[in-house]
Amino acid sequence: MRSIRSLALAVLLLAVPVVAVAEEIPAPSQAEWAGAKKSIDLPNGQKIAYVEMGDTTGKPLLLIHGYTDNSRSWSLLAPYLKSRHVFAIDLRGHGKSSAPDCCYAITDLANDASLFLDAVGVKKADVVGHSLGSMTAQMLAATHPEKVDHLVLVSSSLKPGGGPGSWLWDNIMPLQAPIDPNGKFMTDWYWNPNPVDMDYIDRERAESAGVPIQVWHGVMWGLSAYDFSSLAPTIKAPMMIFWGDQDQLFDSKHQDALKKAYPAAKFEAFAGAGHNMFWEFPEKVAKSLNGFLDAP
Repeated sequence: MRSIRSLALAVLLLAVPVVAVAEEIPAPSQAEWAGAKKSIDLPNGQKIAYVEMGDTTGKPLLLIHGYTDNSRSWSLLAPYLKSRHVFAIDLRGHGKSSAPDCCYAITDLANDASLFLDAVGVKKADVVGHSLGSMTAQMLAATHPEKVDHLVLVSSSLKPGGGPGSWLWDNIMPLQAPIDPNGKFMTDWYWNPNPVDMDYIDRERAESAGVPIQVWHGVMWGLSAYDFSSLAPTIKAPMMIFWGDQDQLFDSKHQDALKKAYPAAKFEAFAGAGHNMFWEFPEKVAKSLNGFLDAP
């Protein structure tokens, strides 16, 4: 009789669903950020570094940074995203991720992002991308629509340009190592029209200056050849676009093209803000971001 009862109890326990235990992973401080990074090997040979934060039972949120930034780019915004399971990645060539000799086309970066989601066991996530990351996010949403729920483009463009004669090309292609993090180019590169936490910006600028030259040049080639105009209709995910009206890289003409390409997208302009408005006004941006992501 005892064995029958034990067997019945075992069967009953097997039938009880396992409930995930919530864990809140706090956003690292600026001093802790680099050391908080984990890394994961992708099947394409790339090692991708990332910072995991927030509520581990919350909805997954993938954050993709801009050109020569890294996951630290989201450190000022992250404290306002506690209810989500956040994965802030370092794109290949950036931060602590692999920096191969090639290849840095948007398709390469988006493929890495897709493989990363698989590697950490995320089937579908909201995706937020800034600048280069926003183009990567567009490509990810187009090529793997089943993996992207809501899509947010920050300081974005369909066709960034950057060939010979542009400010980007003419300043980036002559760069040689070592890059002075406090030189004119880097201070211009990280210029913002509004104050940004100096502990953050000094670390970010130093890490950016350490990005290998082949990455600076490889991404520049990739951006110069990138034009998503004809592919925009392939994206079906609900979308929101954030833009600072003092953005010196992607001005109102770029935004008009985005609005035309994505007529159903919500659009919010931040008056007086620049290309990095979520560094300048993180709480304000987070309020709009969370409002969009929480919508049915």
